[in-house]
Amino acid sequence: MSFKLRVLCLHGYTQTAQKFRDRTGPFRRSLKNELDLYYITAPHLATEFSEGHAWWNHVPHDKDRIWTEVQSSLDLISRVVAEEGPFDGILGFSQGAGMAAIAMALLPEIKLKFAILVAGFMPDMRQFVESLGNGRISVPTLVVVGEKDEIVPADRGRSFPAM
Repeated sequence: MSFKLRVLCLHGYTQTAQKFRDRTGPFRRSLKNELDLYYITAPHLATEFSEGHAWWNHVPHDKDRIWTEVQSSLDLISRVVAEEGPFDGILGFSQGAGMAAIAMALLPEIKLKFAILVAGFMPDMRQFVESLGNGRISVPTLVVVGEKDEIVPADRGRSFPAM
């Protein structure tokens, strides 16, 4: 029997666990003997679109609402880790990468060994992360950015290591 690393997977804005699972099909299939990927759906409906979910919705001039949504997303992640974990790592895509970074900074109980943050960005809530913890990711983290990504510019994606 081979050992598989368990990875918690957080989708991007307007996606769901199933959509992210489908979109990572080639990745998932190529590493099926090494990784056990566990996908979860964010708790909030994406307000700007008719379908999909969000870890938080961008609400200009309402940081309290954004933080409330982030907190309920953190509660979901904490509950999933307690009930379905432990997990060796976390994989976040786009907004899910930002949520993964916040979770790593604020939820020491998730005890991850690694993180993979793809096409993501550090959200505008850095002040919340810094005020509630030391704001640092303390596990080895692979940050993947696209030089030609028109949605999340590479410079914004590179903000993770400085978190």
